[in-house]
Amino acid sequence: MGCAASIRKSSVLQSESEDSWHSRIDKNETVVATLVRLDRGIASCEKRYPTQRLAIVTAELKSIQLEIQELGGVINSDVTEKAYAKAIHQIFVELHLYKRPMLAAENEDFVANVNRKEMHRLEVLYLSLRQKELQRESQILQTQLLRLRSLYREQQHLLESLWYEKPSSEPTPQSNLRHAQGLRDALATASMRLRAGAEYTQNGLRLLEEALRSWKLSSIGSRSGWERTSSCAEACSLLVKARCQERGARRVLGAQAAPRAARSVRLTLDYAFTDCLHDHK
Repeated sequence: MGCAASIRKSSVLQSESEDSWHSRIDKNETVVATLVRLDRGIASCEKRYPTQRLAIVTAELKSIQLEIQELGGVINSDVTEKAYAKAIHQIFVELHLYKRPMLAAENEDFVANVNRKEMHRLEVLYLSLRQKELQRESQILQTQLLRLRSLYREQQHLLESLWYEKPSSEPTPQSNLRHAQGLRDALATASMRLRAGAEYTQNGLRLLEEALRSWKLSSIGSRSGWERTSSCAEACSLLVKARCQERGARRVLGAQAAPRAARSVRLTLDYAFTDCLHDHK
C-alpha cells in the first residue's frame, strides 16, 4: 500500500511540474523547439562568460579600492599630466637646476620626493578611472546575468518536466548536466583570468614602448628646459600607467608579489628628472 501511494504521489508531482511548465510556453511551440530556443539564448548570453567575468571584475574593484586608500585616496580634479610637468618644472626653476645642472646631484633626493608624491597622485587618478570603467562593466554584466538566469530557470523547469528525478543511486541526466556545467564554469574562470591578464600585459608593453620614445626625446638636441621636463614627465606618466597595467595583471592572476623588474622601475622613476638633467648635461 505504501509503495502504491508513493507511486501515485510521484505521478501527481510530475504531472503538476509538466502542467506548470506547459502553461508558460507557447502552445504552438514543441518541446524540442523550446529546448533549441533556450539553448541558443543561453549560448548567446554566455558567449563572453558574464558570470566568471563579473566575479573577476568584483574582486578587482575591491582590490583597486584598497590600492587607492593606500595611496592616499584623495582624487583632485587638478591632477593632470600637464600639471605634473609644470610642478617639476617649477622646482627646477626655483632651484636654478636648468642653469646649474651640477646642483641636481645635491638636490636629487628632494626632487625625487616631490616626484614620488606627484606620481602617486597620478596613480590614484589612473586607478580611479579604471575603477569607473569596471563599475560600468559590472552594471552591464549584472543586466546580462539577469537575462541568463531567467533562461536557465526556464530550461530547468522544462528539463524537470522531461527528466523526473526518481530515487536512485545511479547518476541521473540532471546530475551529469550539473557536473558538466561545473567543469565548464571552472574552465571559463581560468580562461577569463588569463585573458584579462594578457590584456593588461599587452597594454603595459604598448605604454612602455611609448614611454621609451618620449624618454629619448627628452635628451635629444638643444631643447629648452621646459621641453625636456615635459618629455620626461610624459615618459614618467606613461610608465606609471604601465605600472598600473602590471598591477592589474597581478590582480586578476592572483599574483601578490611584484616582479623585480617592476620594483626597479619604481625606484628609477623617482630619480627620472635629475637623471634626465645629467644625461643632457
